[in-house]
Amino acid sequence: MTTRKTDQLTPEEIRNRKIKLAEGGIVFALVFGLCVFLGIHFAGEDGGESVTDATPIADAPPVVVEPVTPAVVASTPPAAADDGTEPVAAVDATGESRAAEEPLPIEVKLPDVPIHVTYSSAEKAYLDGRHGEAADMFARYCEEHPENAWGHYMRGLSLWKADRDTEAVGAFEAALDRKPDHLKSLVNLARVQLELDQPDLALVSIEQALDTAPHNVDARRVLGRVHHELGELDQAVEAFTAALQLKSDDAWSLNNLALVWIEMEQFEQALAPLARAVELAPETAVMRNNLAVALERTGHAAAACEQYELAAIAGSAKGEQSLARLESVTIDPGEASVDLAALAASWSVEPEMADAAVAGADAAGPSSATVAAITGEDDAADDSR
Repeated sequence: MTTRKTDQLTPEEIRNRKIKLAEGGIVFALVFGLCVFLGIHFAGEDGGESVTDATPIADAPPVVVEPVTPAVVASTPPAAADDGTEPVAAVDATGESRAAEEPLPIEVKLPDVPIHVTYSSAEKAYLDGRHGEAADMFARYCEEHPENAWGHYMRGLSLWKADRDTEAVGAFEAALDRKPDHLKSLVNLARVQLELDQPDLALVSIEQALDTAPHNVDARRVLGRVHHELGELDQAVEAFTAALQLKSDDAWSLNNLALVWIEMEQFEQALAPLARAVELAPETAVMRNNLAVALERTGHAAAACEQYELAAIAGSAKGEQSLARLESVTIDPGEASVDLAALAASWSVEPEMADAAVAGADAAGPSSATVAAITGEDDAADDSR
């Protein structure tokens, strides 16, 4: 019979061996637990389930990145507004990060206005027709060059073209604060005030402009418009005529002078200046329409139809309406033709014409007749609409 080694151990040796086995089991359990812990920890990092990610989560609003500002640590979800912060991790109300199921790409919006704006870059935006952007760019330019009257002037012009008339007034006034005799700011301030239905204020502005430059054609023309708005037709005729004496081919002064005569029902007198105005600016819808009104009122229905049609093609709603009205009327086939080129060539401004024109206005007085005639201004880059 074989004797086992354990049978030969003393009780003390058996007890010591059991203690060593127990200690080995404890060490194994500790090592195994540590391995499990580390495995779970690293798996969590790789899976992205418990670590904040800079990519917005699927149900968070898109992040707008303003790359010009340093990163700011935030405790709120990224906002869609231009708050000047870099994108940060999405967190909930408790400040703990939320897991992303399907992260969306960051929506990047470049700033509309560069950090540093030059006059030429802002002016290019204006000339390209980006008037709202130009207004913002000139606002930045004025912050960097607050005493430059031209910067404030161009901001006012941009705001006006962007249909922000009230703000434009403030910008022109800012230019005049820096340079009280800034002619273009005075003239265009008067124009904006006319659009805001403030002819009394416009009169003050344009008289200041004429004090600065009494022979300026634009100022004379705007003065005529101011008197027209105030119902002072004789002064309006005088101002438009004075502008034409300074520049005989000023199309808008020709149009506006003829408009006053149309309102006084002096249609024959209005024909020649309107024919010349259309010759100078053939694509201008309001001038075509006004010429058509004068032709219709002088008995030239066929010629009026032709001008109403051209006005409608150029975008005149009044021309389109008048054309539809005339087309329903029987036109006399024996109607005398009109030589518009000869009418245009017949127009001239004599030095004494101003007195005669004013006398005619005094005699006729305002007309009660309603005509589809329109006044307007030129659309130069540094002028008015």
